[in-house]
Amino acid sequence: MFRKRFTFSWIASTLFMLGLSFLWHGIVLNDLDKLAFPPVLFAGLASLTYVVIGFALTFAYTYFSMGIKFKLKGIAIGAALGFFLYLIAFTLGVSFAGNNLDHVAFDFCWQMLEQGMGGLVVSFIYKLAERRDKVLGSH
Repeated sequence: MFRKRFTFSWIASTLFMLGLSFLWHGIVLNDLDKLAFPPVLFAGLASLTYVVIGFALTFAYTYFSMGIKFKLKGIAIGAALGFFLYLIAFTLGVSFAGNNLDHVAFDFCWQMLEQGMGGLVVSFIYKLAERRDKVLGSH
């Protein structure tokens, strides 16, 4: 399971999604100022969360093919994961959206896009590894 491509995909997707999250919440929306707890604690918990999300995304891409053989498989898996993760976050009350339904809908779409882009990173790395394996003749 922990071949190089799995581990590299996991790390790359984690870093990419974490970067997108901090770009979105820290720069675009600037809603990190609304945190009710220390920013360092938030950064640590967010990092841990994205490590888990990156693992789940890479695991799903690797082991649950579901017969999907198209180029957007990573994006589809990531968007589905983002859909369910936002539902959980919103239900638990850890969303930045509050009660504003426009903000909720926009944040919901962003979460799906963010995890979809993480899936794209996983897919891209796996495709590069497959091409490398074909060129080098390894399995």
